[in-house]
Amino acid sequence: MIIFISLFIFRLHQNNAQQFVNLAEKFKPIVTSYNGEPYLYEEDALTGKHGAMGLLNLFELNDEEVLYLGQVEFQSKDEYEQAIHSMYNDEIIKELYEQICEVVDVTSMITSTFQDIKSEV
Repeated sequence: MIIFISLFIFRLHQNNAQQFVNLAEKFKPIVTSYNGEPYLYEEDALTGKHGAMGLLNLFELNDEEVLYLGQVEFQSKDEYEQAIHSMYNDEIIKELYEQICEVVDVTSMITSTFQDIKSEV
């Protein structure tokens, strides 16, 4: 049962999209080796539906920007924290992160973590 997830919203120029996807694919087996289950989603509908706001209500996307959502699932917050600590020392991850920074404006990247509500009780 997945009870902890880490989310990433990546904004990047559309010319960098394929390079970004290729780099993200290289991350997947490494993250999996740290007990994370990674997923990458490309944008579909960014405007709200059914009377709700969409992501475009929260920030503006430039005409040539595209959006990707990254998600990594963990079995627990402790497992996530252990993985993150270990990943900070992983030279391959450091190198891939530097390459990601060349195609993604990290200052516009959004990250957040969420915990299954049942695990808090």
